[in-house]
Amino acid sequence: MLVTPTWLADHLHDPDLVVVDLRWDEQGRGRVRYEEGHIPGAHFLDWASDLVDPDHRVAFMLAPPERFAAQLESCGITDGSVVVAYADGGHSGPFRLWWGSKTYGHDDQVRILDGGLEAWVDEGRPLSSEIPKARRGDWTPRPRPGLVASSQDVAAAREQADTLVLDSREPSKFRGETVWFETGEIPAGPDGVARTPRGELRAGRIPWARSVPSQQLYRPDLTMKSPAELRDLFAELEATPECRVITYCGVGISASALLYALARSGFEDVSLYDAGWDEWGRDPELPVARG
Repeated sequence: MLVTPTWLADHLHDPDLVVVDLRWDEQGRGRVRYEEGHIPGAHFLDWASDLVDPDHRVAFMLAPPERFAAQLESCGITDGSVVVAYADGGHSGPFRLWWGSKTYGHDDQVRILDGGLEAWVDEGRPLSSEIPKARRGDWTPRPRPGLVASSQDVAAAREQADTLVLDSREPSKFRGETVWFETGEIPAGPDGVARTPRGELRAGRIPWARSVPSQQLYRPDLTMKSPAELRDLFAELEATPECRVITYCGVGISASALLYALARSGFEDVSLYDAGWDEWGRDPELPVARG
């Protein structure tokens, strides 16, 4: 599921390999940074615009299958491609591509560059500003809805002893002090509500959720912890591979990294609440805890 810079360098010219750069930042400079320098041959995708459903009532929901497939095909990805995705180390866009591909029936196609672009550069490997030309791919989506959880699934987990809901956001968001927004976090007011450009959003957490900030998935060098280390981390929350687990965050990005870490450590019954806090926090009928 993870590849090292050495592995990628050794396979960079394999005919069935496609490398995808998913860098993103709050200033919208992901593509600019890609054009300034990227792993040679890499194509660029923006998870916040290319891999989303622009017509959905909830922001940043996973693109429908035809749109998702078209974006992958624009990078030359076919059903038989091996895809290596990367971003800056510790950022979760590549995991979103992994989860989306898995949701549409391609279980093992996307691999993640461990440690991100920093690991590649730290080994003295080259960057390129040349934009590659891709032949049109042919990628077949085969939707598997079981990997996507709804608010009803999350609500039902409250009464299910064998189902855990894990929150991958930073502690300040779990406590209800701030909320995520794509241009930067927004503090909550004294009433516990953040005023965002998309309207009011309650701050806080799903009351029965447990906190696993996505930063805890990585070592100091931003490589992901081993399966054994991850199992120890999850065991502290009484999460074992026999459990069903639902992950969520603001809009399903760091929650994708948490889902990946669960799968890496042996959990099989896992799903992602894609609408995340952007839906839950805006629905006054759903309970919120703070503090």
